[in-house]
Amino acid sequence: MSGAQIRLWPELPKARIHPNIYGHFAEHLGRCIYEGLWAGPKSRIPNEQGIRLDVLAALKHLRIPVLRWPGGCFADDYHWRNGIGSNRPGTVNIWWQQGEPNEFGTDEFMRFCQVSGCAPYICCNVGSGTPQEAREWLEYCNFGGDTTLTQQRAANGNPAPYEVKYWGVGNENWGCGGRFRPQDYAKEYVRFAAYLKALDSRIELAACGTHFGDYKNPVLNAWNHDFCQEMVHADLIDHIALHRYFNRGKGTTFSDGEFQALFADVVTLEKDLELTEAVLTYFYPDKFVGIIVDEWGMWHPEATVDNGLEQDHTLRDALLAGAVLNCFNRWAHRVTMANIAQTINVLQCMAMTDGAKMFLTPTYHVFEMMRPHMGAELLTQAVECPSFEAHPIGLNNKHTVPLLSVSASRTGGKILLSVVNQSLTNDIETSIRLSEGKIETASGRILTAKDPREHNTFKNPKAVEPRRIKTEPVKGELTHVFPRHSLTVLSLNLE
Repeated sequence: MSGAQIRLWPELPKARIHPNIYGHFAEHLGRCIYEGLWAGPKSRIPNEQGIRLDVLAALKHLRIPVLRWPGGCFADDYHWRNGIGSNRPGTVNIWWQQGEPNEFGTDEFMRFCQVSGCAPYICCNVGSGTPQEAREWLEYCNFGGDTTLTQQRAANGNPAPYEVKYWGVGNENWGCGGRFRPQDYAKEYVRFAAYLKALDSRIELAACGTHFGDYKNPVLNAWNHDFCQEMVHADLIDHIALHRYFNRGKGTTFSDGEFQALFADVVTLEKDLELTEAVLTYFYPDKFVGIIVDEWGMWHPEATVDNGLEQDHTLRDALLAGAVLNCFNRWAHRVTMANIAQTINVLQCMAMTDGAKMFLTPTYHVFEMMRPHMGAELLTQAVECPSFEAHPIGLNNKHTVPLLSVSASRTGGKILLSVVNQSLTNDIETSIRLSEGKIETASGRILTAKDPREHNTFKNPKAVEPRRIKTEPVKGELTHVFPRHSLTVLSLNLE
């Protein structure tokens, strides 16, 4: 059994962990919306005005802070007027090769956000849309005066403005969003943002940043720099959005080496954040611009367009989610939102459905266990633990990667400590100490299984779920064994 030490400084908070870091993403893709969030009012699946009640209850329990919609690639070919009113045309979803009935549109999305208690985050159509279309969408959602569009909103059952705060100006505009060069996208961004901010100065706009990929694509690698160099109007940008997907082997048949290498790829994510922060600091020295990672998660090779990007969801996936959320917590000074892809049925989702049946994925439990970090103060920490050598995807050299992924936060007299043991084989006995003060009591939960390939199914929906653990401090300090391939979340009460 290996040894480690975690030291925490409760008196040195670093930043507030924005609740939106624990956000979600729902695209019109596969069964994410239809059969996922939306059953339809005539469905035999229990629903409330078309919204699935089992999914709604699960997401309400998570207290999801924000939900991104309608895409994704779908956003840059989505025309919002097709999704309001009573006569809605059936259209084609070109990127995901499926029909789009437009039953779930703006008003349905807003109602879902209202009943689930989350903030809406809308992605505008830049690729095939216009600044006028985006501005009118904002008018429909937020304007409180008397116009034809606000009358239409009232006629559709919603006289009060929706007050949508977060708006994305396009999605992946270097790819499915129009294949722009960064300088050309910057010019389009200014056109869109100028009219959106003029109509409602309270909104926050997210520009399309890059997906660094493997750092070998010169356009993607330089996208953020070239965009910011051209987009000199600092008053028009509030956030820049990155994407980062992970893929090491197949969902349930990955090798032991692929298990370990996956956690090294979180180093690449941190590189994404470091490079982006450097660009933002250089080009916008007098304004804080946040980083949003509004698409992230596991994308297994078996998740394809043909099967609606559906995949199995293992303990390994969940542990990656814990390590990524720990990373975002540690970057609370700059990361203002993150949205895991995607909410229901698609990629690294929270739940899978089949008709009226539903089960929760191991990743769901990670979000539920780490939920108390939302809005808490990030603590200064120091971690000494065993490590492994690996080659993170996209980077040229091997890196030394700690086996323990850690973040800690404080709310009042309570510290929340989340620890992922990223070792496939080794339990790690760890001493947990405070720089000042003592730990009076401790309690916690653990998410693990005999094999990290284990996953929940309709036949066995509780194969991977958290259980409570007991641990006792001695003389104000705590020694705890973090089992191999596990997420442990400890609540430490201070004297």
